[in-house]
Amino acid sequence: MSAKVLGVFLAWLSVWSCGSSAKQSEADENVNEVNLEFKVPSKFRATAIELHSLDNKPVLLSKSLEGVSGKIQIKDTLANEDTYPMVAFIQMDDGSLWTARLEKDGSFEPLKYEESAPQADIKAEYLRQHRMPMASGEYSGITHVKDDVYALVHDKSTGGGIHLFNIPIDNAGVVGAIQSKEVPGNAGKARGKDNEDIVYVASSNTLYVSAEGDQSVREYTVEGEPTGRALEVPEDLKAIQPNAGFEALAYDADRGFFWAATEKSLQDEGLHKSIIRLQRFSGTDPDARYLYMMGQPLATEDQIASAQAYVHGLSAMTVLEDGRLIMLEREVLVPGGSIIEKALGAFTLSTLYVVDPLNDKGGILEKKIVTRIVTSAINLANYEGMCLGPKLSGGRQALLLIADSQNGQGGLTGEYLQIMAIK
Repeated sequence: MSAKVLGVFLAWLSVWSCGSSAKQSEADENVNEVNLEFKVPSKFRATAIELHSLDNKPVLLSKSLEGVSGKIQIKDTLANEDTYPMVAFIQMDDGSLWTARLEKDGSFEPLKYEESAPQADIKAEYLRQHRMPMASGEYSGITHVKDDVYALVHDKSTGGGIHLFNIPIDNAGVVGAIQSKEVPGNAGKARGKDNEDIVYVASSNTLYVSAEGDQSVREYTVEGEPTGRALEVPEDLKAIQPNAGFEALAYDADRGFFWAATEKSLQDEGLHKSIIRLQRFSGTDPDARYLYMMGQPLATEDQIASAQAYVHGLSAMTVLEDGRLIMLEREVLVPGGSIIEKALGAFTLSTLYVVDPLNDKGGILEKKIVTRIVTSAINLANYEGMCLGPKLSGGRQALLLIADSQNGQGGLTGEYLQIMAIK
C-alpha cells in the first residue's frame, strides 16, 4: 500500500505574481485544504479516513469513504490549522487500521497497524522476584544512580518523594542485602504532587521526578532539594484524565533526550482508542511527539465494574543503548468481596514491549513484545517502575522492576523487586 501527498497548503498565504502580492479575503484567511492520494490493495475496501495532529486538538479531517477500493483521491477542508507532523488513519472494511506519519516533505508509506505485537529481537529471562525487607509503601519509580545505588520515588512522600536504596546485584542477578534511606531534602517539605517516576542525569548529578498532581517534571539534587529547573511541558499535555498523567519517564543520556508519557489517553475519539501521547524533550524543551496505543485489557467489563480496585495503563519505560524504548503496560485487578474472594481473584499482568520512535513512519508506534509477567495472590506485584541495572554474565543486561504495594493492601501485596535479564 502506498500513498503520496499531492499538496497541503494554507489558503491564507500571499500569492506573489509579477512582483506584487494578492491578499486573501478575510473570510478565507483561516481555510486550510488538503489534497491526498493513496491506493488500497485489491482485497481491501477503505471505509473511512481521518487526519490527526499529534497534540490534543480535535480531528483535523474525518471522512467516510463508503467502501472505496483502488486509487483514492481526497481533496477537502481541514477542521483546524495544519500542524506537522500529522497522522493519517485509514479504516478498512475488514476492521484493520492503516496509519502513516505525514511529514512536510509530502510522501509517506501507510503501514497496517497490528493489534497483536510480533516478538521482539530482545530475549528476556526471568531471574527472580525479590521481596524487599521494609515496611509497605508506594514506590512508583526507580533509576540507577551509580554502583549499587538506586533512587526510588514514593508517590505519597513529601517533597520530591525521593528515597535512596543500596541494592547489590551480582553478575548472576542475585540480590544482596538491601538498605534504604529517605533523603534529607524531603524533610519538612509540603506534601508531594503524586510523584510517579524518576530518572538520573549523570552530567548534572541530579534527579528528575514526574508528578501527576500538576503534570510536571522537576529537577532535584541527589539529596532531594529542588533546583528550580523543570521540563517545559506543553499545555495540551496537561489536559489529563484524573490520576492518569505522567506515569512514565525515561532519559537517554547518549542523545540528551527525556521521554515522558501519560498513563492513559488524553481523550478517546475517532478511529483510535487508548492512544497515549509520548513526548520527547531535547534538553528541557519539547521537540517531538509520537503516538502509542495501549493493548486490550485482560479483565472483562463485568470484572472491572465489580472490582474493588482496577487499573490499566502505561506505568514505566526505559531507554536502551540504541535509543529504543522498553514500555511497561500494567493491568491490576482486585475483585470485590471477602478477603478469600480477593485473594483468589486478584491478578496483575505486566507486558513489556519495545518501540523505536526515532525511526517511526507508521504514525502509531510499532510494538514488539519482549515478555509478559503474571502475578497472583501468592506474589501479587503491581509493577510501576523500571530501569536498567548492572551488566550480568553472558553479555546480559539486568532489568529491574519495582512494585507499588499501595501500602500492602491489607497484606495482599508486598514490596517486590523483579530482576530480569535481557539480551
